[in-house]
Amino acid sequence: MLLTLLRSIGQYSAGEIVMMFVMMLLALTISFSFHEFMHAVVADFLGDNTPRLMGRITLNPLAHMDPMGTVLLLLVGFGWGKPVSYNPNNLKRFKSKRLMKIMVSLAGVTGNLIIALVAMIIISIIMKATGFPSSSPVIECMFYVAAGLNGGYGVPLYGAVSVFTLYYIFIFSMSLLAFNLLPIPPLDGFHVVEELLPLKVTYSEGFRKFLRYGPTVLLALIILGNIANINLLGAVMNVIKWPFEIFINFLSGLIGRLG
Repeated sequence: MLLTLLRSIGQYSAGEIVMMFVMMLLALTISFSFHEFMHAVVADFLGDNTPRLMGRITLNPLAHMDPMGTVLLLLVGFGWGKPVSYNPNNLKRFKSKRLMKIMVSLAGVTGNLIIALVAMIIISIIMKATGFPSSSPVIECMFYVAAGLNGGYGVPLYGAVSVFTLYYIFIFSMSLLAFNLLPIPPLDGFHVVEELLPLKVTYSEGFRKFLRYGPTVLLALIILGNIANINLLGAVMNVIKWPFEIFINFLSGLIGRLG
């Protein structure tokens, strides 16, 4: 995130860059705090009070910050919060232990999908209320922001700033969703795959090696994408995000037209 803004020096004034950083930071904080909060809430709902005892059932971002993950989030827009600890043995609401562990793993990305959808619905309503012609909020909201900053279409400045912030809540939430669905340890997508694999695979030596080296591979892919400009990770994430973005664009556009 910060690296992207620094590359735009000369294109924007110092004041505009500071304003964008503050709005992006707010959007990022909301996105990753809700992600971890949802892990904690679902684990608690399924019967384990470990997250509650550790103070994780809160939207306070300080409770969810991981040092390395937070630094990466601020610098490049990829990262993670402090993992929510829970005891699978305490999950007793349903019969299937595997199902409940998958539910906890998918809770964070489900939260990000909810936040992204809500942000885009509000964007759609704001755009309609201010008379901006739009049929595709996901595609056209940045045109709305540009119009507001330049005084076009009669778009008010407060509308442009609100939409900009909400748009980045959408962007960061979708990025966290796609990033965490990658089947690489220690991400949520890996834990889902782990629960679906036969036990003979999860106890194999090759699987254990993958567990050890997975985080290193993940970090290397992040570095390649943001420093060496070989963005393999971004390409895979775009594929993951694509169906979710189509769903959000359709639903938010429909609600905006009805509002």
